[in-house]
Amino acid sequence: MDKEKLVLADGTEIMLESSQGVGALCVCAGNHSAACSMWSMLTRDNLREVVIRNPDGGMTGKYKDMILDHITGTDNADGTVRLTVCLREKTYFEILAERIAELEAGSRTHNEAIADLGQAVSDMAERGE
Repeated sequence: MDKEKLVLADGTEIMLESSQGVGALCVCAGNHSAACSMWSMLTRDNLREVVIRNPDGGMTGKYKDMILDHITGTDNADGTVRLTVCLREKTYFEILAERIAELEAGSRTHNEAIADLGQAVSDMAERGE
């Protein structure tokens, strides 16, 4: 039986048992180790853009700037683990905070480069170049 897939930004595909939208994606992992491995793939970078594909490969949903809200797990009698992955869109303030952090990092880089250039010019002037 073919199932829907969650496709992460890096191309990783996670088979879905069921879903009620990106807020409740159910996944079955073979064991705890596989569940932890799958969980570790749900990084901020991988959630920049996610796609839900139907069994025929068609896209049924495409989402940007998602974040892992929470995840729950249940042990099944057969040793498998049922996970419910709950994603949500980043809030305006989360996106704004990320952009400010990027601007500040760029500003520090520019300030360091300007200071290095100033020191190089000063050194050259001292040597009479």
